[in-house]
Amino acid sequence: MKTRLHPVFHKKMAKQDKLYGTTTMGARGQVVIPAEARKDLGISPGDHLLVMGKFGKVLGLIKADQMENFIKTIMDNLAGSGMEKDAGEYMKKFIGKINKS
Repeated sequence: MKTRLHPVFHKKMAKQDKLYGTTTMGARGQVVIPAEARKDLGISPGDHLLVMGKFGKVLGLIKADQMENFIKTIMDNLAGSGMEKDAGEYMKKFIGKINKS
């Protein structure tokens, strides 16, 4: 699916983007999430995080209990853009992959 983001949606997303610095992966594959990121995003010890990859280069984390709200926000912002159907199908496939893991 090759489409452009709806301009209003893109602006809303960009306002919330933040770079928290760098971290180093240890020998056992562990990564420390910077304290400021944990505080801002409400991540606490014991929280379950979904690990996602994008473009074969980007690694993202999201709290598992926030995924449904995240998808709803995306779909709400796409309403009226003409991209709802394609995005909805993509999200269903994505959720299927999460449920299998």
